[in-house]
Amino acid sequence: MKKIIAFIFLFVTVTASAQNIPSNDTTARPAITAIGKPDGEKTEMKIGKEGGGITSSDGKVSLIFPEGALSKKTTISIQPTTNLAPNGNGKAYRMEPSGINFQQPVQIIFNYTENETEGNSPELLGIAMQGEKGQWSSLNKAVADTVAKTLTADIRHFSSYVNFRWAKIYPSSARVKVNGSLRLKIRALVPLDGDGEADELASLGGVEKQQVIKWSVNNIPKGNSTVGLVSVSENNSAIYQAPVQIPAQNPVTVTAEQQLSTSFLNRYNVSKLVSNITIYDDAYEVKMVSVISGGSPNAWTGVVTYRDEGSFIVSLEKNKPAVINIKNRLEVFTNNCYAKTILNPTTRTGLFHVAGTRQIKVTPANPPGQPYPVVEIFFIPYPIELTRYKQTCPPPPGVKETVTATIDLSNMAMLMFMGKPAIPEYIKFIANDEEQVLFESPKGMKEIYYKVSVKKIKED
Repeated sequence: MKKIIAFIFLFVTVTASAQNIPSNDTTARPAITAIGKPDGEKTEMKIGKEGGGITSSDGKVSLIFPEGALSKKTTISIQPTTNLAPNGNGKAYRMEPSGINFQQPVQIIFNYTENETEGNSPELLGIAMQGEKGQWSSLNKAVADTVAKTLTADIRHFSSYVNFRWAKIYPSSARVKVNGSLRLKIRALVPLDGDGEADELASLGGVEKQQVIKWSVNNIPKGNSTVGLVSVSENNSAIYQAPVQIPAQNPVTVTAEQQLSTSFLNRYNVSKLVSNITIYDDAYEVKMVSVISGGSPNAWTGVVTYRDEGSFIVSLEKNKPAVINIKNRLEVFTNNCYAKTILNPTTRTGLFHVAGTRQIKVTPANPPGQPYPVVEIFFIPYPIELTRYKQTCPPPPGVKETVTATIDLSNMAMLMFMGKPAIPEYIKFIANDEEQVLFESPKGMKEIYYKVSVKKIKED
């Protein structure tokens, strides 16, 4: 377990090629934003003075109530919202009822994945809350577990909460056409008050000053003509120039190594900020989503949902077809239970998983009957593995006890999916400018929904 470093201040100068670029503004200002709007399904659960837990509908954040935190049975809810926090990751989450104060601290847990950190230093992660007037404050005693991939803190009342990064490159991911360019900028945050471990909160401020030791592309200082070049620009930014051809390693990784000081450790550290940039020419993005649901509000686990998403890019540049930038996101599992332990945390594929291709076939256009090329892709088979878990579940209506149970999907109706090849095994589409739905679950099918679509990538 590693303590999140809450007291970070970053230096004034951006350096490159032994030349200093002055910062125009070195004043940290309070981070105040509007309140986020609902952006996802609200989760609700009644929790009493005996304690319990609740997890957001997307599985990203959980609340654990110890015995005695609540004085009476209360309807607790988590509403995902748009994230307006500075350097925020993913969605924000509004906890209700507002104005409630707990008699014992309640634990808030944010889950993150390796893909979500995108190569950035994990010590830059933190948890922030938003006050009634829109100002954001960091939770100074948040703790990161880089093995379990969690951020944990105690809270004493409800508000909107988000996980964030103390420093971040904008954009953290992007697509750039061959021979195109992109400006990258670092935004750093500092605590404006609170100077010790006894302070649970510190107001966040934005600051436009930091010291970048080195910019690199795919670990090559300043990059090269094959992977692209990066050069320092004014106002704490850099310009990435894409190569004239798609590189063999794609997306490319632009890294800024940054020196930061922490008053907690009283020493200097070097952190890495990363932007993943996909280079494209003639390319198409395939998106995949599936939702499997079951159970009921009257069951021990309530309504159970398994959500899986993924994507990849089909590059047709210069008759060298390839599947690149594969994103196999781990399946998200949610239900009414809490204190979950995922038994297969790194291998739960969900219905979709792309392990690679066996063959890519492009049939050239042949007007007038076939005005566009036709693309066929045969994928390497990969077995489906759904989430297995151990958890504590609240009782359904009419039952006055709780139970801890290990649920193995091989003993459930999901057996029909286990061990079978993941989707997709094969796709076929026309290489035109129109968005195409390659396949979708039949209308009226409620327990299982899936959709795979493809769309040509165009410049922003």
